[in-house]
Amino acid sequence: MPFVTQDRRDIIDEFGLDNDKLPGGIQVGDRCYVFYKPMVDKWKANPRWTTAHNIYKTMMREIESPESLSEDDGAAYELAWQVFFEIYVMPYELKKREENGDI
Repeated sequence: MPFVTQDRRDIIDEFGLDNDKLPGGIQVGDRCYVFYKPMVDKWKANPRWTTAHNIYKTMMREIESPESLSEDDGAAYELAWQVFFEIYVMPYELKKREENGDI
């Protein structure tokens, strides 16, 4: 997430969302980054519609389970998905439409 500085990303990558390690405490964008980075990593390892489908299934299962995420985490997860979908999945979809034709 470009709105999370590289310094904060490095801290989050090393310590997770540790309020004591993050200058100024946990910020909303930090939560989004925690969900976004694994999506991007999975996609880059295997950029296919099936990968997007499985990432989305995991997200849906997590946000539908009220005991698994806080309200802020759920919102951050959904926003991370939306950014991920726009930046990675839609360009793939448009490329496949060019290759295979539209419906």
